[in-house]
Amino acid sequence: MRAFRLLPLALALCLPFAASAADPVRVTAADLHLEALRPATMTYLVYFHGTAGSGAKRAMLATSTVKRERSGGIDAWVIDQSWEDETGIVHTAHTVHAAKDAATLAQTSQWNRAGRQFTTRIDAASGHGEIDGDLPDAARTIMEAGFAAMREGWWMNWHSDLTLLPLLPYEKGGTLRIRLFDVGMAAPMDVDYVVLGERRLAGADGATRACWLVETDSGKPGSGNVQRFWIDKAQRVVVKEEDIFNGSYRSKVLLATPAIIAFPLPAPPATAPQPAKS
Repeated sequence: MRAFRLLPLALALCLPFAASAADPVRVTAADLHLEALRPATMTYLVYFHGTAGSGAKRAMLATSTVKRERSGGIDAWVIDQSWEDETGIVHTAHTVHAAKDAATLAQTSQWNRAGRQFTTRIDAASGHGEIDGDLPDAARTIMEAGFAAMREGWWMNWHSDLTLLPLLPYEKGGTLRIRLFDVGMAAPMDVDYVVLGERRLAGADGATRACWLVETDSGKPGSGNVQRFWIDKAQRVVVKEEDIFNGSYRSKVLLATPAIIAFPLPAPPATAPQPAKS
């Protein structure tokens, strides 16, 4: 996932291919395009909004760094996420995936939500997890139940979706069904991704990206919740996402370059000592 030259600014329609919610195709680890994974650093602008003209709300930057490493003697992909807004860092996650099948080996995440701070640590293979910090009892109970469920077969980590979802075999078209899990869920669940067709995202420099347009109800049919992804066909990267859930709208847009500070502010000059008053 190398750096990209343009920020998608306009949507141009091209011919879709047929997609049907019927007869979903089960996606396993063997179907993922793991060869498309590559070291990269990417930043998404994430913001909430209402109807047209209502203005952006709760804007933040979500930066992910993907690296190939050895972890505990295992060949792995490591994803480090950092989400920040005007108050500072609101979320971080360090997730280790087996290179051979993208299985989650371990994850440590920290949250600062509505004044609550908590940390989770998991070892997926053993079904072991830890929770430190301020978390409502009901949420803690569900999360703890999910720790044991992590051992029940292969699943893809929903928390790494911006990196891993582009690896699905969208070239098959139709509906793709994949088993997903994220810390905080009681158990893994099946989620369907429908390939609606192909779209082109045009940038300010006139260059365009050929994308798959993919839609999901996030495993909640009939809820009205929907996520739509524009996934670059050549690079296999999410360049744009639009979500509707619980009456709210959220957008994620890939920035042209990662929002990493290259030249931090210098230290303030030392204050000269003042002469003592007589």
